[in-house]
Amino acid sequence: MKYAIVDLGSNTIRLSVYRILEDRSFVRLFSEKETAGLGSYVTNGIMSREGIEKACSVLLEFRELLEQFDMKEMHVFATASLRNIQNTDEALQLIYRNTGLEVEVISGREEAKMGYYGALYTTHLQDGFLFDIGGGSTEVAEIRHGEIHDAQSMPLGSLSLFNAFVSKIWPKDQEIEDIKAHIDHCLTRAEISSQGNNLLCGIAGTSRAVLKITNAYYGKTKQNQMITPKELDEITEVLCHKNGEARRLILGQCPDRVHTIIPGILLMQSLCHTLGGKELFISKYGVREGYLCRRFLTNTI
Repeated sequence: MKYAIVDLGSNTIRLSVYRILEDRSFVRLFSEKETAGLGSYVTNGIMSREGIEKACSVLLEFRELLEQFDMKEMHVFATASLRNIQNTDEALQLIYRNTGLEVEVISGREEAKMGYYGALYTTHLQDGFLFDIGGGSTEVAEIRHGEIHDAQSMPLGSLSLFNAFVSKIWPKDQEIEDIKAHIDHCLTRAEISSQGNNLLCGIAGTSRAVLKITNAYYGKTKQNQMITPKELDEITEVLCHKNGEARRLILGQCPDRVHTIIPGILLMQSLCHTLGGKELFISKYGVREGYLCRRFLTNTI
């Protein structure tokens, strides 16, 4: 059986198509994404009509693409993009009216849980922390003995930080300091801390983009999925210089994240320090794969 799943995120809307095999495992057949930046259409907690219609437009494009593969059914879920706005019901109704698609809005805790179970397909994280830096929120889950001990979601993401603190495309030095201070304040208020020396697992687009940049900078192969805390500190410093080398790395590895990658890596660095990371593994799987398991492979969770 083939299943199409769409993650309606604050920065990126992603479509992934999977085939479930006879042994109840799965393979991802292909993925498509659109950097819609839905979080940029939110003012005072309200997503504009233009933002909702942007989401509709992308969903209709994805459905048209699926029809070329004789697939008619598309399962859509939303994270902080619709969870953290005040007019969620209005957005859901308008999306259904324009596309005929019902969107499931998942909670922050459920997002963290699905992210962990999705990541299990590429890492055997039994003890440590998993984090998911999205456009509008970040989820952190503490893992003990292969189970989620605690999980929380913060309204703190790469796009929301950009919108709140950056006046142009590249953050100024003072804007970088303001972002750092805000991140530290939010992490302290959320009481996120650790004794240190933990294995960390990062999922979602920001983490994968940082991995691509790190691999390119250090000349590692594309197969590498590990980042050391020292490498993360060094690459963060390189990008924050905003010089020719930083531009070359960003435009060469993740041009669609040119405005959000610096806020995103600052958040990633703060999480690594706060959680006491000794090693950082970046998983290619995450929330969409966890959603697939929860919806169609419930016996695997």
